[in-house]
Amino acid sequence: MTMATTGPAPAAMPRDGRFPCTWEQAIETLRRDPAHQDLIRAAYLTPDLIANSDRFGASDEFAEVIRLITSLRPGAKDLLDVPGGNGIATGAFAARGFRVTAVEPDPSMTVGRGAIRTVLEGKGLTAEIVGAFGELLPFADGSFDVVYVRQGLHHARDLSRMVREYARVLRPGGLLVACREHVVDDRGPSLQRFLDSQVDHQLYGGENAFLLDDYRGAIRGAGLALAHEFAPYGSPINMHPNTPETLAAKILASTPGRVLSRVLPSALVVRIGLWRLRRAKLPGRLYSFVGIKAR
Repeated sequence: MTMATTGPAPAAMPRDGRFPCTWEQAIETLRRDPAHQDLIRAAYLTPDLIANSDRFGASDEFAEVIRLITSLRPGAKDLLDVPGGNGIATGAFAARGFRVTAVEPDPSMTVGRGAIRTVLEGKGLTAEIVGAFGELLPFADGSFDVVYVRQGLHHARDLSRMVREYARVLRPGGLLVACREHVVDDRGPSLQRFLDSQVDHQLYGGENAFLLDDYRGAIRGAGLALAHEFAPYGSPINMHPNTPETLAAKILASTPGRVLSRVLPSALVVRIGLWRLRRAKLPGRLYSFVGIKAR
């Protein structure tokens, strides 16, 4: 069974002349580099597109997203996945019985609409694939029960406009589930430290981040109630690629963890470590948000 492909098909965002690669070329470069194999796997960007989607669908992160949707919007069926990327979420949601529309501006077979098509065909699933940008969606008002955004808001050219579009296409009572958005403390040194730390940004120049109040303001300014705000490590959504077990092991193996473990129980050391991690002002730290449209 195949999927429908409709709508305009814009090209991917133009490459910044200061950087050597497109997004697709950046991923291909990182895939070939043995030093970045863990990063590629954690980001679900290996060449095995179907396996990426299967792993994502089996993850604690996705399970938590499903829990939020089923608890806050029981019976939700029509879901917009934007940006669709390489199809990990489109495939996972379609496998759970959602009627999925994937919006992705990049046409590529590696990280764009072609990759989504490969995932769906390989898994025997259907979804609609649309070429568009989040700031201008080709859908009628009130078309969806859920707008799902994974690592997409921080790429907005106009964050307020993008979120207003997401709110517009939601039905009354519908959910905006925005996951794993990068937060910085200012648009100067904090943002630059985050960008300098991103190996993909050095290749294609497309990374970005906003202040926490920017996200909050855009969601509320679009007329959505901010039902949940998950801080770094405060949800399985923000914890990936860690699990509670692997994160606890890292805390105990750290220098402060080893010192504290000499005088404190391990469980208390882990709680202290998590408390510090959740409050650390690291540039690019991950937040997730759930907004609800008024009925």
